[in-house]
Amino acid sequence: MSLNRGEINPLGLLGIRRLSFIPEHFTTVHVGKETDIKLLTYWINYNLNSRYAVVDSVMVNDNNKLVNTLEIGMEDPGEISMLTLGCPYI
Repeated sequence: MSLNRGEINPLGLLGIRRLSFIPEHFTTVHVGKETDIKLLTYWINYNLNSRYAVVDSVMVNDNNKLVNTLEIGMEDPGEISMLTLGCPYI
């Protein structure tokens, strides 16, 4: 039921599709802070169906230094694959 198929997602219509936190059962991926959040959320809303969250996060990189990142969480694990493979903004 994504917009690119011409169907409206009921969760998006009610305003409860994007969460402000990432629940434990969500699958996550980290991306750099330089990622444009507006373009990323537009792509997610247009191409994917499940609930999602985009939050600021801190992680340790390969050089054992703390770096600020964006953590993207998706309820459907298959859609995190679609995001990493198909989204040109990450």
